[in-house]
Amino acid sequence: MTEAIERPDPIVMANANATSARDLRRVVMASVVGTALEAYDLYLYGTAAAIVFGPVFFAEADPAAATLLSLSTFAVSFIGRPLGAVVFGHVGDRLGRKRTLIITLLLMGISTFLIGLLPPYAYIGVAAPLILTILRFAQGFGYGGEYTGGVLMIAEHAPPARRGFYSGLNNAAPVAGFVTSSLLFLMMSSLLTREEFLSWGWRVPFLLSVILIGVGLYVRRQLSESPLFVQSEKAERQRRHVPLVDVLTRYPKEILVAAGANIGQFATFYLVATFSLSYGTAERDYDRTAILSGLIIAVTTNAITIPVSAALSDRVGRRPVLIAGSVAMMLWAFPFFALFDSGNYLLMVLALVGGMAAYGITYGPIASFTTELFGTSVRYTGSAVGYNLGGVIGGAFAPLIATLLFSAFHSTVPISLYLVTVAGVSIVSVVVSRETRTNDLTQERLPPFRRSHQT
Repeated sequence: MTEAIERPDPIVMANANATSARDLRRVVMASVVGTALEAYDLYLYGTAAAIVFGPVFFAEADPAAATLLSLSTFAVSFIGRPLGAVVFGHVGDRLGRKRTLIITLLLMGISTFLIGLLPPYAYIGVAAPLILTILRFAQGFGYGGEYTGGVLMIAEHAPPARRGFYSGLNNAAPVAGFVTSSLLFLMMSSLLTREEFLSWGWRVPFLLSVILIGVGLYVRRQLSESPLFVQSEKAERQRRHVPLVDVLTRYPKEILVAAGANIGQFATFYLVATFSLSYGTAERDYDRTAILSGLIIAVTTNAITIPVSAALSDRVGRRPVLIAGSVAMMLWAFPFFALFDSGNYLLMVLALVGGMAAYGITYGPIASFTTELFGTSVRYTGSAVGYNLGGVIGGAFAPLIATLLFSAFHSTVPISLYLVTVAGVSIVSVVVSRETRTNDLTQERLPPFRRSHQT
């Protein structure tokens, strides 16, 4: 059986390449700034879920149950992500990357701002956690299309030989969002009493997101549409095109590989960045300021590890770097808790830095790897669905599972074994795939798992 591969019009692609070279810096900047702002929204919620939302929105429960309920609302975002991936993937593949990025920015930003206005349980009862859950779902629904859109805008503009590096810059952007949100929380909790902080101080970072919405909108309106999307749109215009159906029938294995490859990095990040906060304050009686400052230091190191690993993947391939990062996660799973539980601040910071370094090695090339698995006409949908399925399996329930494991066994060993398991799943997913570094994004190619005879 043969399958023809459409060749793009050389004149159109020449113009697209010229535009890409001229505007690449602006595209990278716009995508990076937008992704950093969206990361601010997400990580702000993760921090608040670990240390604030329990007593504010689940006041009737005992402290342990309140923490579990709060982390459950944290997981709701990941349930909304695959649904958002399907919806915004369809929009992005049919109407363009730029329009979709503006919609997702507004959805996430407005949801975050409204959380800052939400009355506590003491004022409106059970309606408070219910509305909180809805707003968290809206955050996840928007992010289901947000992250992928930012990566695609860069990947589809970038020169092929440096696609890994430029795509990885988008993944380094969340460092700014995490550090900014954490610093604001740190500042408010340091300046206010505990009562003031729980009453109104935690709301300030959420309300400030309205300013970030304006900045993000301005930046994203300056973007030019992806040249590969423009070319693909012309080729697809004459036929009915349902991206979800196409990607499920043509790229089912790629979706599974993308999801599996992302499981380990999601679990590692949220165990380090979210679970460590609740675990450290509730079980080890650490000062939340100390843990937050340690996390800021640890996450900041990703400003180096992510671009370096992404650039390395352009030289040696995506698969070797992804596997190395997952192996690092497995090796650090047990030392992490040994150092974190030591009671020594420097050793605790070392534990967090090591966890984030392992995560950063994988997170650098995962952007280009996931993108390169799919053809242009379904790339937004395929990448978004695969990436966010990995988020549901690896990230949504990681803090909750870790909390339940510790409650059941009163030991961190099962948590370390859990991390080893999910990192192993990512290794297997990458091993069964083929190298994607040399894939030509201008072609509607066959999946890399099958042999083909091209005509």
